[in-house]
Amino acid sequence: TYSVKICPVCREDLVCLPSKVASGLGNLGPLVVCTKVSDNITLLDPRTLRCAFLDARQYWRSGFRSALTSRQLVKYFVFDVEAPVGEATVGGMKYALCYVQIARESDIGKMFYVQTHLGHILKPGDQALGYDIYGANVNDNEMEKYRLSVKNGLPEAILIKKCYDEQRERKQRKTRNWKIKSLPMEMDESRGGGGGGGGGRGGDPEKTDKEYEEFLRDLEENPELRFNISLYRNKDYEASETASMTDGEGAPTVPIEELLADLELSEEEEGEDDEEEEEDMDE
Repeated sequence: TYSVKICPVCREDLVCLPSKVASGLGNLGPLVVCTKVSDNITLLDPRTLRCAFLDARQYWRSGFRSALTSRQLVKYFVFDVEAPVGEATVGGMKYALCYVQIARESDIGKMFYVQTHLGHILKPGDQALGYDIYGANVNDNEMEKYRLSVKNGLPEAILIKKCYDEQRERKQRKTRNWKIKSLPMEMDESRGGGGGGGGGRGGDPEKTDKEYEEFLRDLEENPELRFNISLYRNKDYEASETASMTDGEGAPTVPIEELLADLELSEEEEGEDDEEEEEDMDE
């Protein structure tokens, strides 16, 4: 039996750093976005493009948590994008600082003028996902302390990533030109097939499919995430005629040169290979 303590901060989460942690990182943030979690946690200040890397020892000294998670992302429409005023590359990802004019999908009449690190990919007419600081009921002590300490208040919104839902719907693509392989999983009956732990795969098929689709989209949008994952060509893929007729920018996809050939051996071929191995051993 193993007991593992896992960092609760996930990629794309919004974190308000405790004052001591922010000071120790050169007055970073304190409002930062987690851009990567591996053996280190990568934190990016979306208003300055400064970043910091925390290892496990540094993190567990304070054990801070996320103020908002990716489940609370809100869709915004982008109406205007000013010229970028600075660029930076963090962990292989390029960012550009700029000001944008946006409005929530649920309230087009209310406009916001905010700073973002997505100036390299956003343009007028795009959609983006971000955190609605203006309307969110955030139950986080560190963020409340920070709100009381700043004269101009918190930013009204913090954009996290560009949204490609419209492009994907326009393509009407049901399959991808690539696929990944996974090991067969068994449901933990002791958990009743619930939504937690190893039994989560069989608990709610609709939720599972949605989360898996989000994972595939993350792989398409972030080349860095594909680094240690083998992607195979999907022989069942057929290009959509609708996709080839659409104009404008499309949703990100995996370049074909990154895909591996999908070799599937039949039972007969596997048996022949085993016989050849036995003959070689006899010799």
